[in-house]
Amino acid sequence: MSGPAAEMHPNQAAFVEGVDHVLSAWTALELAVEHEWGGHDTHEKRDTLVDEIVDYFDTLVRKRQVPEPSDLEELLLDILDEDFSIALEDGSEKEVARVLCRMFGECKTGNFATVDKMAEEREKRSRGSAAQQSQTVARQGADESSDDGSDSDVSMEE
Repeated sequence: MSGPAAEMHPNQAAFVEGVDHVLSAWTALELAVEHEWGGHDTHEKRDTLVDEIVDYFDTLVRKRQVPEPSDLEELLLDILDEDFSIALEDGSEKEVARVLCRMFGECKTGNFATVDKMAEEREKRSRGSAAQQSQTVARQGADESSDDGSDSDVSMEE
């Protein structure tokens, strides 16, 4: 295998995975993606957000600077506003920035505990979502089968 992904250090690969997990748990962002608030290319913009966050941390490493959640908060707010037309008022960017900075520090030392935890939580959400969808389909099927096909509001007779 060749290319940048093949050359990525395991710590960095874990961090990239972790960023994706954190963003998937961010309700404001997931609603924006689901409802395409960023336009027809909203899914691509979400993927680009992962890259921008990873680049932000890479830049800090090259400059030998320590990541500050407050700086990351500003970046997140700017991107959400510009790319997804979201003006956050719930302060969730603070928690996301805090988790990302903590996870970065952990991954840098080879500790993937937060990444693993976020992966487990994402899997649980995914299973829960799939179960809810199948229950909804089952209910809709039951509703349709209980309908006798007649419509009392519309008469076929003239």
